[in-house]
Amino acid sequence: MIPNITKGDKPVGLMKYLAGPGRANEHTDPHLINGSPLIMAWYDDVQLNEEAAVSVAREVDLNRRSFGVDAETKHIWHCSLSVPYQDREVADQEWSDIAQRFMDEMDFTDAGAKAPCQWVAVHHGRSTKGNDHIHIMASTIRGDGTKWADGNDFSRAQKVVRGIEKDFNLIQLGNHSERWLKQGEMRRDSTREPARFTLERTVRACAVAADTEAQFVRQMRRANMLVHPRFAAGTDSVVTGYSVAERPPKGMRPLWFGGGKLAADLTLPSLRTRWPDIPDSAQEAAEEWMAAKRHRRIVHPDPPGAALDEETARRLADELKEVRRRLVKIAPDDRQLWAHAARETSGVFAAWSYVTEDGQGPLGRTARVLARSAHRNGLKITTALEAPLRTSGTTAFLLAVTQAPSPMAQALIMNQMLRMTQAFYEMHQANQELREVQLINDAFEQHLAVVAEPLPEVEPATSKRNISHAGPVRERGALRETQGPTVTPRPYVDHTTGTEHGMEL
Repeated sequence: MIPNITKGDKPVGLMKYLAGPGRANEHTDPHLINGSPLIMAWYDDVQLNEEAAVSVAREVDLNRRSFGVDAETKHIWHCSLSVPYQDREVADQEWSDIAQRFMDEMDFTDAGAKAPCQWVAVHHGRSTKGNDHIHIMASTIRGDGTKWADGNDFSRAQKVVRGIEKDFNLIQLGNHSERWLKQGEMRRDSTREPARFTLERTVRACAVAADTEAQFVRQMRRANMLVHPRFAAGTDSVVTGYSVAERPPKGMRPLWFGGGKLAADLTLPSLRTRWPDIPDSAQEAAEEWMAAKRHRRIVHPDPPGAALDEETARRLADELKEVRRRLVKIAPDDRQLWAHAARETSGVFAAWSYVTEDGQGPLGRTARVLARSAHRNGLKITTALEAPLRTSGTTAFLLAVTQAPSPMAQALIMNQMLRMTQAFYEMHQANQELREVQLINDAFEQHLAVVAEPLPEVEPATSKRNISHAGPVRERGALRETQGPTVTPRPYVDHTTGTEHGMEL
């Protein structure tokens, strides 16, 4: 939950805006959900029109007029409280409770030792970015004529909402590095997810599938992304970061994202903890980065991919089984190891989503949920990845398969992935991270169950077979029509009317 605070001197104008259609007709049902007792006694939760808005604004401004405070002073305090679109639904009564708690702790009400200020909270649904929110308008003049102290109000508001997030079981943005969408990232096509989410999932799959940095660059280019390295000042050989973009339609400019803008665990320094730091690998990586920058062919091609048959799937499932055995031995408070494990596990789901889903289906949604564990609390991965936690073989094969996996092959992989996801559920439970526990539980019930239910029962067997770690260029979701279960992803809802391009976000 993020508070956005402004101050002004026009209560009627602000209230008319809150009761009106909004800048993009997003105010579909503007109504009061809480406020000062006297105002709520008169207006309750009635839907606001212009006449009611003017009357409410005058009541909020009553103290200023009664004590003759200069009308041109910044005496109106306006704060919006938003929850990101991927959070759960928040009912009106909960918003009412949140608003009351927020205003009590911000010392606007008679819950404190001072005279209260007049205020109201308005709810009118989701913004154009899909974020549910309320607006709070308050007078800074108290009932006894004294002024509400507005010093450090933003930092105070941040502290208050951190407690609200925890107590109301909302995404705890203060303890999480997940980014919010910006206006330029919204799709014109409302059935498609934001570009950043698509790129994050694809980059994550490519990173976890790669055994070297050079292979990471090749994987991204084969996934049909534009890749641009960032070099250290004064050099064209020392790469310190990277940006990626989807290939835009003809005539449009690409929208670039740095690795750290996709997710904190996808910065190049963080990803380099996965790969060996040896001179030959560094030289090969530099050649691939330069080829990507100059739009030249891949310098060192990888072997082609192969079909994911049952025999190969059993081999990959054995790899995942070994990772799972290591997971259950990690102490719940070992954040570095769990972050590595989360990135690896999320990468498997991301690769599987890439080859079988056109958009953000259940596998992609699960990948995002588990990715949160890789960068919670603003954690930066600094330690080297331990070999027992690697899932490169499975991820690379899923990313490069040349035929749709059979239902049994999928069942073998899913069987182990469910158990690995369970390990994260238990880790968050041990750390009392209740929001993460709820999100993983929802992923089990709403996403993984949809994929797993039609798959056949797994029968024990042993098999040995070598696997390839690369594959040809293929459009996202190209294997979807012939995969085992058929899943319809829930579309991302977007109401924006414009798109910006050529921006580095």
